[in-house]
Amino acid sequence: MIMIAKLGALLSIIYLVKVFLYPVIRPINKKQKKRARRYMKERKNAAFHRKWTQWKVNFARNYVKYYLSSAERLRFQKMIDRLDLSVTPEEVRLNQLFYTMVTILVTLFMFSANRLLGCVSGILIIIGWLYPVTTMEEKIEKRNKGIALDFPSFYSMVYYQYAKSVNIYFADVIKDYLPNANADMSEELGVMLDNIEYGEEHALKQFKKRVPLHYIIRFCDIMETRLKGYDNVSQMAYLKNEVDQFRINALEDDLKRRERSNARVQFVLIAVLVVYIAIYYLFTIMESLKMFQ
Repeated sequence: MIMIAKLGALLSIIYLVKVFLYPVIRPINKKQKKRARRYMKERKNAAFHRKWTQWKVNFARNYVKYYLSSAERLRFQKMIDRLDLSVTPEEVRLNQLFYTMVTILVTLFMFSANRLLGCVSGILIIIGWLYPVTTMEEKIEKRNKGIALDFPSFYSMVYYQYAKSVNIYFADVIKDYLPNANADMSEELGVMLDNIEYGEEHALKQFKKRVPLHYIIRFCDIMETRLKGYDNVSQMAYLKNEVDQFRINALEDDLKRRERSNARVQFVLIAVLVVYIAIYYLFTIMESLKMFQ
């Protein structure tokens, strides 16, 4: 019994050492060191990014706001809200000033090296000023195009659902279509679902304010009229015909664009082939001339 008690005490001591003391003195392997170093590096980068972003926001609010008119601030804010960006209009203007200063320095350097290159590189100053704004405009245009191409399918589902019964909750129709929507349309419909909590009419008004496209504005107006109790199935059918025609036109335009792209590729291939044949015969003629010399 004494041996069993001593053995139990020894096992208890070994277990306590393993649980409490061994993790402290246990050597760290290479994978854990790499993981810890990577984690520390990510934390430093994230902290630096937060400090830089905060300094940029404070600098833009305190100094750059004087170089931004109320009309430009409103315009930038609309684009920022449309893209759901975590920036301010002052930061957009700060980016414009930064890119402009960089391009001015590049232009001065090129001008000191060569006057012609300096004059040509002066175009970069205009591009640097327009780049932050044109980037947002291109993103908005791309998103609007994606929504416009996917909207006919969404409206077809809405039309057939409401043609069967008037007593349909609009949020259920959106949820049914979400798995089939593209990325841009899915994001907008997700925002609509959030806005529906404040009322369907509010969600429709916000939708046409965010995406001021012709067919979407008409769709929202028709749905708002329907929410007021008016039977406008005929108007919905008329809009459906227009939307279907828009889809056909969009598909035809995409087909024409692909045909033009294929034609350009074929032209480039033919041009390369002609150049290759010309070079081949040129070298053949030169070799023949060398034989007669």
